[in-house]
Amino acid sequence: MMRFITALAEARSLQTECPAPLKIVARTPDTQVCTAKPMAVYVTVLAIVFGFAVPASAEDRPSDPFGNHTIELNKEAPLVSTWEYLKDQVLLDKARFHSCIEFSNASCPEVSALMKIVEEARLNQGKALLAHLNRAINLMIKPTPFYGFLVGPLEAITTRSGDCKTYAIAKYAAVRVAGISPDHVRLVVVHSRRHSWDHMVAAVYQDDEWLILDNLTNVLLRDSEKTDYEPTMILDYKGIRRYSSAFWLD
Repeated sequence: MMRFITALAEARSLQTECPAPLKIVARTPDTQVCTAKPMAVYVTVLAIVFGFAVPASAEDRPSDPFGNHTIELNKEAPLVSTWEYLKDQVLLDKARFHSCIEFSNASCPEVSALMKIVEEARLNQGKALLAHLNRAINLMIKPTPFYGFLVGPLEAITTRSGDCKTYAIAKYAAVRVAGISPDHVRLVVVHSRRHSWDHMVAAVYQDDEWLILDNLTNVLLRDSEKTDYEPTMILDYKGIRRYSSAFWLD
């Protein structure tokens, strides 16, 4: 399997919170057709098509969380091609939802579960909405050690087990379905100075500050409050960037 942060992990030779060494491995997507009741999934598709806010203008796009400068990762790095392969899953596969509408003789439990979480969260606004999503996904997914695969959000919801990457990706998808702009959502790889392990969290820009959605706590904290986290890498719809302040081997 491919290491998620190969050079970083080898240099530090550290255990990770996940708790295995944080890895990203592409896995062939399921090919089975997802089917569901038309009305429930119609709402889902509307959320995907209309609820997913469009990217913000360059002026409105905030700088990356943790206040450090980031640099685009070399496009030749294996991690880049893996992320590109899985990015459509991470952002949710629209065709899969359309198939749920077309075939109405069965159900798409993962779609229903995701929409249930989002609809309940939408009873709140702002930070309360994000706190609900963070808590609901933390409670839904069972932590699984040595889970090296990076899976799409719907598979994460179906299996309901995984490591920090699984939690973070599910939250990334949930906040997008809830209508948060893609420019205001990030996946962040961090190194915990306190525990000496690598970890992934989701970050959402709300009310002019970055809030961290972490599977280790149900409490939302600002990035400035996570002083034990050293950010190393950012993943979002634009690609992968590394923090210039983080230790790195090219």
